Amino acid sequence: MKNSRKKEVYIPIEIKPREFISQLLLSAELAKIGIRVYLGSKKSIDDLVDNKKNNQGVYLYKGGGGTINKFKNISKMVNSIAVLDQEISPAIIDSGLAIKNRFVKGCLKYVSRLYYVGPAAKKKAIEVLEDIDPSKIKGYGWPRVDIWQPSLHHIWSNQIKDIKKLFPQPFILFTSDFGCNSEKLLEQRCLALKKRGRKKTKEDIRSFENLFKDNYKKYLEFLEFLPIIDAEEDIPTLIIRPHPAEDHSSWEEQVKNFSKIHLVYQGDVSPWILSAEAVLHRGCTSAIEAAISRKKFAMLSNFSIKKNNTVSSIISPKIDNLDSLKNWLNQNNQEKIEESNFYGLLKDHINFSNQKAASKIAQDLSSLTGIQVLPSDLNINKSNKSSLKMFLGKLKNKILNKKDYVAKLPKKNKMQDGIKMQECKYFLDLIYPDLIFSIDDPKKDLIKIEFDN
Repeated sequence: MKNSRKKEVYIPIEIKPREFISQLLLSAELAKIGIRVYLGSKKSIDDLVDNKKNNQGVYLYKGGGGTINKFKNISKMVNSIAVLDQEISPAIIDSGLAIKNRFVKGCLKYVSRLYYVGPAAKKKAIEVLEDIDPSKIKGYGWPRVDIWQPSLHHIWSNQIKDIKKLFPQPFILFTSDFGCNSEKLLEQRCLALKKRGRKKTKEDIRSFENLFKDNYKKYLEFLEFLPIIDAEEDIPTLIIRPHPAEDHSSWEEQVKNFSKIHLVYQGDVSPWILSAEAVLHRGCTSAIEAAISRKKFAMLSNFSIKKNNTVSSIISPKIDNLDSLKNWLNQNNQEKIEESNFYGLLKDHINFSNQKAASKIAQDLSSLTGIQVLPSDLNINKSNKSSLKMFLGKLKNKILNKKDYVAKLPKKNKMQDGIKMQECKYFLDLIYPDLIFSIDDPKKDLIKIEFDN
């Protein structure tokens, strides 16, 4: 019944093209078991949590990066904090450094659950993370991997049609993850290492700085390769999809004069992968999505950093020059992942099971929510505490000159056109054609999702 007492879960989205569809899937699985879900931008969810009158529910955080004060303050407003890490991807073969540096020391004492994509990340997290009971660390899988399965490819049918209209000729998709693609961005990232997040050793800082510099160097080398591709008749159109954290304006400036190389950053990456003849990458997660989606993929090894020890690099054919690119394009599509020699490696890093990861996580979250409450969006304090905190935070950053090391990239890089009710309805109807969810938008970029049998 609408506006009845229910348990609640609050799901903020940081990067829409990375998280939206999979978190919508998780929201639906939560709603199916009687939980009211609020899905929205970080700002809209934090506004709601800061100003609601109850202190129940679960705040599902996207991963590390938050301060101790952020975790502490959120813990006062909810029954539990859980983390579904969006950046410890199945591509990572982690020594422990990446997982450990996700959290500022002391934050994890406020966390009731950590969810990872598979057995390897779970095992490493148990080894290196302090202040959290190992029993609270789960490796249930990723809702994003649920979405990659061929059984859900149909949800992208209209997007694929639109892409084919825009690019009727066959094209290759290159998913960029250089990260640093301008000198200014490189400088900001290197400075942020020392100023933000978990305190790092000098050795850690030096290691990350070298990584950022190597990536920028490889970006510059890649730019030199583009005119060769553009001039080659045997190479089809190349679509470059920039990473959300990259400087898109810098990319646009570099590719604007090419005839068959285009920069496109529209919607989710999945329909672009499915529309492409093949996918090129440097060792990022897109290779694994392509593999699961039954798409042809390869790695541009010359433009990747040395010793790129990722799952994506291990499972991918290597391309190191124009001739090897041509030869690869002429080869038949690769075999199904279940029949491949790298399926065992993928199973080490992804929890594949008959039950959706979203369903397993939803069931587990239901045990952390606390008691049932009236809808939080209808029962809030009149004063907007979060707006005041945001203003004070910006004032503090200005005084401390933090703008020098925080990349001011356009909001559309991360949130594109925002979180829309009609879009949620559209995808839920495609994923669950036999179910009718109750969906409302209490405010901008905030969606309330419920399900009543």
